[in-house]
Amino acid sequence: MILNARACAASLALLVPLAFTTSALSQTAPSSDPAFPSYAPSNIRPVAGAPYSAQDGAIRIGGAEHAKFIVERANALYAKTHPGAKLVDVSAGAETAIPMLTFGRILIGSMGRPLKPLETDGFKRVVGAEPVEIRVAHAANDTSQHLATSLAVYVHRDNPITQLTTRQVAKILSVGNAGGDFSRWGQLGLKGEWTRRLIHPLGTPEYSGFGVWMQANQLDGKPYSAAYEEYATTGELLKRLENEPGGMTVAAIGRETPLIKQVAVADTPEGPFIKGTAAEVQANQYPYGRYLYFYARREPDGRIDPVARDYLKLLLSKEGQDIIASQANGYIPLNAAEAATERAKIDQ
Repeated sequence: MILNARACAASLALLVPLAFTTSALSQTAPSSDPAFPSYAPSNIRPVAGAPYSAQDGAIRIGGAEHAKFIVERANALYAKTHPGAKLVDVSAGAETAIPMLTFGRILIGSMGRPLKPLETDGFKRVVGAEPVEIRVAHAANDTSQHLATSLAVYVHRDNPITQLTTRQVAKILSVGNAGGDFSRWGQLGLKGEWTRRLIHPLGTPEYSGFGVWMQANQLDGKPYSAAYEEYATTGELLKRLENEPGGMTVAAIGRETPLIKQVAVADTPEGPFIKGTAAEVQANQYPYGRYLYFYARREPDGRIDPVARDYLKLLLSKEGQDIIASQANGYIPLNAAEAATERAKIDQ
């Protein structure tokens, strides 16, 4: 059945929450870009007996529980604009997304990080092709809701350093860098008692989500320093840094304390050195910005399920990004250029 455009527009207006407009919230959740296209619902329906359909016909969406706010509202919008469609959120954690997607038990899987190589390899062995990876939002700047976040560089407040380049951070955390690695704060320009003070790199485990992201995006795949001390949680990691004046770590953004401070970063010595405000993250200017990902199956012939394609386009529309912007201290909408890149992946 072809949907009436005027009725769909009215449904969208009723369902999508307004973006927050107060100055405090606008710093954490910028409004979606007005250049986004409006959602144009298709009249596609799931194939009867699709493995991602529950017994009552509901389409299962799964993955990260921290994407629940977005998934519930996207499901409601999809159902409203596709009369008769039913969707159910079966999210049980990011680690379940790829196994369930591999065997077709969910239509879409959400994750707060890119796939690890082992996950990609396992999926490809079973399906015959890699899943399609779509960025639907920037990671959050707030950890109070246990969302996936961007990262920040922290040092002890006794440390006089105020800024570092991403290259300097990499040469602290890893070994085998051209021109040598950094092991003392004096190599970074600090004077006096800091000249010979050892740098103590701290962080999450190498094969954690943060660890894999850092190696792939910031360390050129180089191994971590022998002095690198691992902690399983951000809380444990930052507590250790509070008691280590010579320490440095890369951890979830927004976690300064009376004893540790965030350092401004830049990709080049010329700067600008920034700390990753929501506006900087949305503009894709912050070096340690990360994303929220949604995954769908791509079959060996390149085909994506039409329902999955339609759902992803909803998320990348003005209405979908307004949903993201409406979560207080939540995920940060994409900019229009990023969303256009993601839509092109769906249409390949």
